[in-house]
Amino acid sequence: MFKKLLLAAASGMFALSAFALDTGQEEKSIQLKDGSTLHVFADGKMAMEDKFGRASYMAPGQPMQALDGKTIVMNGNEVARLDQLLSAHHIGG
Repeated sequence: MFKKLLLAAASGMFALSAFALDTGQEEKSIQLKDGSTLHVFADGKMAMEDKFGRASYMAPGQPMQALDGKTIVMNGNEVARLDQLLSAHHIGG
């Protein structure tokens, strides 16, 4: 009985994780002057990765300086979306 319950829970976790990662792919990444990375998704929303590789908060509308000197304004704040992608990359290789 316990093995069946464990198997059902494990298969449910795989189904949920596949659903959670189906959030849209990253279109491009832009290096910023402060060492962080701005990720722009295909739908135009953005997410910030700090210099330590963690998803971090940035207020929508806040300007940022790209490594090449361009000013970019934050559109959205997809912290959870980026965190899931970073976790999948870290665990999955």
